[in-house]
Amino acid sequence: MPVNEITASKIEFSLVLDAAGIKVSEFIPERFVPPIVIISAGSTYITSASVGNEYILGLELNAVAATAVNKQATEKLDELIQDVINALPQYCRLVSVAQPFSLQANNAEYLAATLAVELRITI
Repeated sequence: MPVNEITASKIEFSLVLDAAGIKVSEFIPERFVPPIVIISAGSTYITSASVGNEYILGLELNAVAATAVNKQATEKLDELIQDVINALPQYCRLVSVAQPFSLQANNAEYLAATLAVELRITI
């Protein structure tokens, strides 16, 4: 079954992060073990980049570091954010990193932060 360019771009991006040793998921799994990056659509999902068939695909990367909100979890989150930034391919632009927050999942509280990125794609 053929895959559309949008899905293919997200898969390729996930593989780049995975190759850098970052655990990635394209949805919030029922059970997960941090550190993990959960990829979702950005608030601006697709915008035109030029007159032709170039577009910008907006994604949010929810970096989930560790349980609890303490110094060790903060350091692990900073390390995960740095690892993601260093792994970004040339066709990806980091827009921002939001303030860390507590993510409730799996009957636990995790320290997380959202990285907004833009991928340049061709459709």
